[in-house]
Amino acid sequence: MKTVMRYILLLIVFSLIEAYGEVNAQNEPPYPGEAQLVSFEDLAYPALARVTRIQGVVVVKATLDDEANVLTVSPVTGPKALIADCLANAKKWKFKPNPQKSAVIVYDFRIGSGACHDASHSLFQLVHQNFATITACDPVIPG
Repeated sequence: MKTVMRYILLLIVFSLIEAYGEVNAQNEPPYPGEAQLVSFEDLAYPALARVTRIQGVVVVKATLDDEANVLTVSPVTGPKALIADCLANAKKWKFKPNPQKSAVIVYDFRIGSGACHDASHSLFQLVHQNFATITACDPVIPG
């Protein structure tokens, strides 16, 4: 069941990415009306979600003012344990003005299969203009 839900969420994510048309955040110009990213802030994997091994995709919609500053953010979908951190993070992103005065941000949280010495760290990567992955690892358990 979890696998089916994961695939459904990934389909939604990829559909959103396709709808917004951004293939390469650094090199390709946005489609007319698309929110173009100016800056973003990294997001650490939420500690409680990491410890309880909650993974998933969070989609956030941001409304923008005339200068494209984020006014409000609202969750579209995602695990409840991850949403609050995503909403707080999305408020720190900056965009160029667009006619829709909105932007969609997609966060993909994963716990990798490898181990690390310090599980308090995570890796934030901006994969596309509005798509970020946050990866954590399992702590090494002393033998």
